[in-house]
Amino acid sequence: MDAAVHRYFKRKIKERIRLTGGYSFFTWLLALDDGHKIVFRTQEDFTTGGGRKIIIADILEREKYFYESVNKKIGHICPEVFIVDGTREHFAMSYCVMEYIEGTPLASCFNDFDTQAKNDVMYKIGEISAKINNIEIDSNHPYITNRTSWEDYMANRLKERFMALLKNNVIIQDEIDEIVNNMRQKKAIKTHSFLHLDMRRINMIFNNGNIFILDAENCEFGDPLFELATIDVANEISAPLIDGYKNAYNETIDLDGELYQYYKMERFSLVLDVFMNAVKSDTESTKYYLEKFHETKNKLLAERRS
Repeated sequence: MDAAVHRYFKRKIKERIRLTGGYSFFTWLLALDDGHKIVFRTQEDFTTGGGRKIIIADILEREKYFYESVNKKIGHICPEVFIVDGTREHFAMSYCVMEYIEGTPLASCFNDFDTQAKNDVMYKIGEISAKINNIEIDSNHPYITNRTSWEDYMANRLKERFMALLKNNVIIQDEIDEIVNNMRQKKAIKTHSFLHLDMRRINMIFNNGNIFILDAENCEFGDPLFELATIDVANEISAPLIDGYKNAYNETIDLDGELYQYYKMERFSLVLDVFMNAVKSDTESTKYYLEKFHETKNKLLAERRS
């Protein structure tokens, strides 16, 4: 880490503090000998529960592109990424170095707000989410041209999530095939929108009424309904957030449609894989998400069969 930082900043690390930084990253706040602070993020490549290889350098480059685009379009609400290095020449793993944004993690101060302040913050999160979703990637960008149609792409993601849960006996192969095939037939209205896909308060910094967005390693380019579904599954959706979203979004949204349920199913499956297979947890949260998984699964299967 010292060699990597010195290569790009010509400075020594004076102090390092380990931070949380996404479910798959090691993150440090580094104070340099000239007084500046930077954030260093790194992780080893890994394979998902569904068998897909994740290349960390690719994830970091994608995140950098997301941050740069959002900051350019709607103002400086994301950190600037100074460098992404996947060569492993200067550090054992791929890493990035980015700007440190001063402030307080929103998750740690939110409960101290009064009701009106909480509603104002949720409204603002809705507005920010919509403004991000209003940004569209060029249809000729490799992130689009190198994948199948959005519907097939999401169906494949859904299948990957389900396959990781087969061993947990919460779904069977016939149900996987039926739900995935149904997903392929759904058509989204917009499929090139910027999506953060982890718009939780734990990934936000609060500073003098301003909200800054971090941890975009899950970012995508697709249907804005998928963004809202991730917020919903995280139990952070609310009426003020929806009002803020509708106020800033350029199109209408349908939170009652079937497609929204498919997106929620993908998120429920991801959370369950983490709880049941990675963390191996049997908490109330696991039971809650298992109940939601079965409820949504049964609803989707019943609707298609009726």
